[in-house]
Amino acid sequence: MKLSVTLIARNEERNLARLLPQLSFADEVITVDTGSDDGTRAVAEKYGAVFDYKWKEDFSAARNYAISRASGDYIMWLDADDILPVNTQKTLMGWKKSSPTADFYYLRYRMDGDFPFWFWRERVVRNCSACRFRGFIHEAIAPFGKTAFLDCEVVHRPSGSHEKRNLAIYRHAVADGKRLGLRDKYYFARTLLENGLVDEALPLLRAFAGNARASAVDRADAYKLLARYAAANDGDKALAYLSRSTRLMPPSGEVCCMFGQIYFDRRNYVQAAEWYRLALASRSGAGFVNEYYTGFLPNVQLSVCMWNLGDTASARDYHNAARAIAPSHPTVTANDVFFK
Repeated sequence: MKLSVTLIARNEERNLARLLPQLSFADEVITVDTGSDDGTRAVAEKYGAVFDYKWKEDFSAARNYAISRASGDYIMWLDADDILPVNTQKTLMGWKKSSPTADFYYLRYRMDGDFPFWFWRERVVRNCSACRFRGFIHEAIAPFGKTAFLDCEVVHRPSGSHEKRNLAIYRHAVADGKRLGLRDKYYFARTLLENGLVDEALPLLRAFAGNARASAVDRADAYKLLARYAAANDGDKALAYLSRSTRLMPPSGEVCCMFGQIYFDRRNYVQAAEWYRLALASRSGAGFVNEYYTGFLPNVQLSVCMWNLGDTASARDYHNAARAIAPSHPTVTANDVFFK
């Protein structure tokens, strides 16, 4: 069994110098250069084949070109600014030796930050006609055949923000008359939110969330986003959106915390505390998982709820649990002073 790793890159000399030495488990490394004017090609050539590709404002097209150049039985795709921890490298080496039988493997995709933020993402796929990306941005390979999960992660460590770049790509596509699919509309709305264009994003989110043809995971997230922007002015509407989200998927820690915040703002500390406890107990791995909402925030909020309910011992216990997670967080240091 042969594993090919494919990448697309543009002016990624420094990131490739960090990533490529981590790919010793690969039988083949394919780098597609989409128009670099730095040392990207020179770095990539030390570790595998490099092909030039004219950028077309279409990530799927570039990634599929890279796949077309790969000869492996399986394809693993990466971004130049990804990192593979040692455990992931060892896991992939062991996976290769295990005579894998699944067609489609998910790995955790983790974003660097103060609190772990991750989601399951297809990363290793059998090399066949179905192994093709779709979507000109936020591209993905649709699941096929037998799927499985590998207990390891790819860490994404970008050197800058992509919000404005992504918005420009969407604007260009719309101006050119490109038809946006359901998933495109969802990520377009998220990109608009990331750029502060809330009034333009919310109608798109409402239309997407109500479309039964869209994926349940994405619809649930759309309702969560709608709730977040409704909560400031209309708590009841936010609760309605959150309830719709939970009809589609089990509530994530973030959704539980949003329920809790609404009741907290209403000084209904008993109801709020129940939702924050559910957040602590959440083990949902669907969609985006942010451990801020399954550990730190619910402990902080439970501390306040218990204090207001007269249970000072539990309030201190929850505060100590928050401190164990993030001892130098400003909220923790402020509450340290309070409890003294």
